[in-house]
Order: sequence, then C-alpha cells, then structure tokens
Amino acid sequence: MMKRNLTDLKFVQERITELRLAKDISEYRLSKDLGYSKGYIQSISSGKTLPSLAALYEICDYFSITMRDFFDDGSAPDSELVQNLMLEIRRLPAEEQYFLYHFLLARKSRKSRS
Repeated sequence: MMKRNLTDLKFVQERITELRLAKDISEYRLSKDLGYSKGYIQSISSGKTLPSLAALYEICDYFSITMRDFFDDGSAPDSELVQNLMLEIRRLPAEEQYFLYHFLLARKSRKSRS
C-alpha cells in the first residue's frame, strides 16, 4: 500500500467522489444520509471545506470501508470477504478477538505439522 500524505486535499476530495460515484449516490443523498446539510459533500468535492476526522470515519462507515481502505492506492485490495471479516472482527470485544487470533494460530500450527 502506498502511503498517502494526509494533507493531500485533492486526494480526499477525489476519493469521496470516486466512492460516491461507484455506488451511484448523489452528493445531496450522501450529505443527508450522513446527517449533514444538503451541500456538505458538494463543499468537500469542490474543495471549499475538508471533512473532520469524525466525518471521514462516518464516510468510511457509510461505504463499509476502513480508513486504511480509504487511503489505499489500490495496488493490492482486499477481497470483499476479507473486508467483511475485518469489519466483523473489529466489532468483537477484545477478549473474543484474542480468542479468534489464537484459534487461527493453533489451526495454522496443526496444518504445518501435517
């Protein structure tokens, strides 16, 4: 993954537009669905404003992507299945994440002995 400069304002504008167009969602609809004024996304797309970090997280949640996915250059995208798994894992309590991690390690260890 190529690291993006977080101050690359044009990238943020273009990425939101790319995500929106891929799902055929208007600027107006995205603004309203996120609970902002009707021109909020248009003001980001035009470069008049930048989303706050909280708003950027909301946008990522809306499109079911992580912040990493948002800033990823697309050279090695995760499959939809992996993205969905990651979302579900993040929703688990830390104790269950720990259990799942060790389960997978044990499974891997058993396979390598076979």
